[in-house]
Amino acid sequence: MDNQLDVPLGILKLPVPLKEDYNRGQKLIELIEKPLWTITGKCAKDTLIPDLVSICKVNDQHQFIIFDAKYYNAHLEKGIVPTRQPGIESITKQYLYQLAYQRFIEDHKFSSVKNCFLLPTENNEIEDKGEVRMEMLSNLGLQDIKIRLIPATMAYDLYLSGSKMDMERLDL
Repeated sequence: MDNQLDVPLGILKLPVPLKEDYNRGQKLIELIEKPLWTITGKCAKDTLIPDLVSICKVNDQHQFIIFDAKYYNAHLEKGIVPTRQPGIESITKQYLYQLAYQRFIEDHKFSSVKNCFLLPTENNEIEDKGEVRMEMLSNLGLQDIKIRLIPATMAYDLYLSGSKMDMERLDL
């Protein structure tokens, strides 16, 4: 999926040059704020960590894509209450990833931001399973989370061959 979390900012292919107030050697993962504990005056070591972040150009649009790989066998069908799907913690955390990168995204004029859960399937084709949304977070301008089922065999083949998936196949 062309994960770029550990790529120095100065190397990323951004829509516009890296703004001066960013350190070229800093990595995307390091842009995420760590909680400050005021009594100590120190930040905690842990923070939010997305599974994958890809910066790519699709149809002449510079996209900032935040992926979270899930290992659920979700049952998501029209008109049926969802079962075995990612929980509220996963959903809110996915929105928070976008919020954590919002300033960077705006500063560098990305055309779009995409949030996406990736779930495995035994089928042979990528499946679009719609989106999950929370209105109170969508109202803040955060993107709803797209759901894509990825054939497990495709994921293994790409991994074992060292290849990257063509982002256009996800139809985000």
